[in-house]
Amino acid sequence: MSGRWLLAQRPFMVRDLVRDYCTVFRLLSEQRTRFAMDGTVSYSALRDLLGAPLQKGVFWRLKDTAHHLFRNAPGTGSPREENIMLWQYAASPLPEGMSVQNPVEALIDWCVGYAFHECSKLKEDAFQRQHYAGRLAQLGRHAAVAEELYAPLAALGQQTAESLDRELERIMHVLSHGLTLMIRYLTHEGDNCHLARWLACEEALARSVFGPLFPVVLEALYPGRPQRLYTLAAEGLMSSGRSGGALALLQQAEERSLLDAEGKHLLQQLRHQALQKDALILCVDCVHYERPQGPPCLECSGAAL
Repeated sequence: MSGRWLLAQRPFMVRDLVRDYCTVFRLLSEQRTRFAMDGTVSYSALRDLLGAPLQKGVFWRLKDTAHHLFRNAPGTGSPREENIMLWQYAASPLPEGMSVQNPVEALIDWCVGYAFHECSKLKEDAFQRQHYAGRLAQLGRHAAVAEELYAPLAALGQQTAESLDRELERIMHVLSHGLTLMIRYLTHEGDNCHLARWLACEEALARSVFGPLFPVVLEALYPGRPQRLYTLAAEGLMSSGRSGGALALLQQAEERSLLDAEGKHLLQQLRHQALQKDALILCVDCVHYERPQGPPCLECSGAAL
């Protein structure tokens, strides 16, 4: 994986980092709520979240993205005193496996990796709780199982539940702190239209994860101009040929009074373009369209007005 490729893909990878982090945070928050309600954690949900080497789940992809961004990308940091020299794995493309990491980037990378491996333990304990703990309790109630045979094992089911509780607490503590680190990291991403597009289109998810910190996210990205999120997101949609999506996004932002002068101007342009496009569609079967010397049809006359 070349440094040039990583540099070109960086805006997309930053978007993926935030998107997948929010997805992982929400899914694990749901498991913590479930555990608080009935003392169980879904093994299948954690299995899908983590995935496997040949079919990686969103958490595995998040870990890979963090490693690519913060361990392998050239120019991540400079050898100043405040930066950190990181000893890489043998697979590192950098000389002697060494890289320079910014402290915030190093800590985000650590949080993601730690939470991922802690979640792997959580998944195994969820399997134990779901299958072996229930089976042990069933055996303990069987008349053929003597007390002296069952008693030495009886406490293990409860110990597994306690492990689940501790692992969930550690994971959510680490990921929650990672959100504050993410805000520090995003201070230089104010021109990333791919990130803005995701934040605007999936605002409900981002707000649910960051909670009261979401306005802080916008201030970090767009100091003094949080409304720039919607303009930049619309520009990102337009660059990918989705002018209709950009128009819809800006209209929704306008209804919520979230557009500044720049956003309102872009919305006006998109509305004008949409009217022109509608007029052209009406003209396709019009005599005036086929023969300019003929009179326009009623539809075209109305569109012209």
